[in-house]
Order: sequence, then C-alpha cells, then structure tokens
Amino acid sequence: MPATFIRSLPIVMALLVLMGCEQPQAQQEVSARPVKLMTLEAANGASLRQFPARVEASTRSNLSFRMAGELLELNVSPGQRVSEGEIIARIDDRNAQSELDSARSRLELAQAMLERMRYTLERGAVSQSQFDESQSEWRAARATFEQAQEQVSHTQLRAPYDGVIAQVPVDNRQIVQVQETVAVIQQPGQLDVVFHLPEQIVQRLPRSESGRPLGDDLAYEVRFGNSDKPYLAQLASYTTQASAQSLAYEITLTLPQPYDITLLDGMSANVRLDLSTLQTQGDSPLWHLPADAVSYAGNDPDQAQVWRFVAPKSVEAVPVDVGRLAANGLEVSGALEAGDRIVAAGAHRLTAETTVTPWEKEQGL
Repeated sequence: MPATFIRSLPIVMALLVLMGCEQPQAQQEVSARPVKLMTLEAANGASLRQFPARVEASTRSNLSFRMAGELLELNVSPGQRVSEGEIIARIDDRNAQSELDSARSRLELAQAMLERMRYTLERGAVSQSQFDESQSEWRAARATFEQAQEQVSHTQLRAPYDGVIAQVPVDNRQIVQVQETVAVIQQPGQLDVVFHLPEQIVQRLPRSESGRPLGDDLAYEVRFGNSDKPYLAQLASYTTQASAQSLAYEITLTLPQPYDITLLDGMSANVRLDLSTLQTQGDSPLWHLPADAVSYAGNDPDQAQVWRFVAPKSVEAVPVDVGRLAANGLEVSGALEAGDRIVAAGAHRLTAETTVTPWEKEQGL
C-alpha cells in the first residue's frame, strides 16, 4: 500500500499543478462584468418632441342675450346647421313690447306737436325758441322709440353667421341672465390646435427677422387621436406670458378641416415638433440617456461622463455636458454619434480597465 501511494504521488502533483494554472484563467473569465447597453438612435432623435394638444374651432362664438328673461323658444340642438340671421332662441318680450308701445305713443304726440308748432311759427304765433324746444322734445321721443325697438330685437337671438351649433347648455322655459351662454356656434372649414410649449424650449428658439419670438423655421406636424397620419399646420398665435402653474406658453396652430377625418371641438391631438432645424452647424446634438448612465467618477469630479462600449470587452469614457432632466431621460451632449452603444446602468461602477460583456436578456425575464 505505501509503495502504491509513492508510485502515484508524481501523478497527483502534476494534476495539482495543472489545476493551479487553470484557476487564474477561470477567474479572469468570471471578472468580466455584464453591462446593459443602449444604442443611440438618429442624431435628431432627441430633437423630435411631441406635445399633447386639443382641437378648437377657429371661429367660435358663445351666444347670449343682452337682457334677462324667460326663455320661450329654443329652436336649435347640438350638431344642427344654422344660417346667418336665423332665430336661435327668444325670450319673453312683453315688457319690451310695452315699452315700445309707450315710446311710440310719445313719439306720435311729439310729432303732432312739432307740426302744429311749425304751422304757427310760419304765421308768427310762436317764437323760434318755442319751436326749437318742441323739435328737441320730438328728437328725444324718437331716440327713446328707437331704443325701445332695439330692446325688442334683443329678445331674439340670431345666428351671426352660417355655422354648426356645438352646445346648448340651457333648457326651454328657463330664466336666463344677461350674458349667460344659450348656444355655442362654430364656423366649419378651419381648425385650431392648442398646445403648451415649455420655457426651456422657448429659450432655444431664435427670433425671426421681424423680431418675433417664434419664427417660421419650425415645422408643425399634427396627429389626431390614435391616427399616425400627419397634418401640416401653421402658427396662428402664441402667448408671451407663461402660465404660473406649468411655466409653459400657449401656442395656437391653424389648419384646414381635413376631409378624411371627423374632428370636433375638444378632441385630442398630438403636435410633433422638429427642433433639429434650430441647431446651427456647430451645435452638438442632444441625446436622452437614463440618469444611471451618467457618472462623475473621473479625474475631474465636476466633469460628467458616459461609458461607450468598445468591442469586444472594453469601455471608454466620453465627457459630456448634462442638461435638464426630461420625461424621456437626462439631456446630454458630447462626442457621441448615432449607433454608439452606451452603458445604460451602473456607470459609476466602471473604470477604463473594467472588462465587460453585453448583458443579454434571457427568455422569460
């Protein structure tokens, strides 16, 4: 038994030596760190921004009475087409008619008195001042009569133009107040699309030759609902004061009513804005990266950097400038190009000497 052990001892020692040589190689393979990579898209990918919007009629009017009263006639309903001058509603006009009758009687009396004064003036029976006083009373009576006529006309609500009734927020036999909306009318043919532009984007917009904050360099594409078909729109107006709540400016676009889709007031829309046209030749494109892709663990603790994957198993640091944190990631700019593969997570744990391997998502995970 001892002799057999002695004879097998060289073989055991040789196996131990071989195992010791293979161990560093195995450790080297284990030391490769799996990293999640993301590929940068087209250079203007970060410049294509989308904003939620709503559809509004370009010509829209809230129709109301200039006087209060009981609503006796309501001749329209939502979706109904009306012509200019058509009676939409009528309120109780008995008081207005009574005032008109009284004004008519006073006017007729003043007219008769003026004729008698003119006849007697020609014969020298009255002075010129008496005739002038009578004429002044007739003019006052006529003005009162015309005002009473206008009051009667205000008891009828007529369509100001050819259009479509969008809303009727009142009911018949209801007491309506002054300036209370009785019907909303819209003129078809042209639509407005309203959205809000954040101040960070407005600050980057160059002024036009006329000095306007928003020039004609931007191209506006509008999509409605779940449709992917774009419609080109033009800038109609914008506010020059930001909303106190959102710090955004209201932008109104206009476009003709599309014939291949039905659009009504209040429908949702989406405005796509290409900001790449605002970049000069020397500007660096903006990229949106996860916040965990940016680190500061370099020679300069104030210099941000990202890690670019270099095949097959290494990474290199790329200095970047960090902008604002948007909904789709952190804005960065630097010596990056479309197609670069960037480490998307755990950037602070990497160094230039770190050996990495791309992490592949397994099936079912």
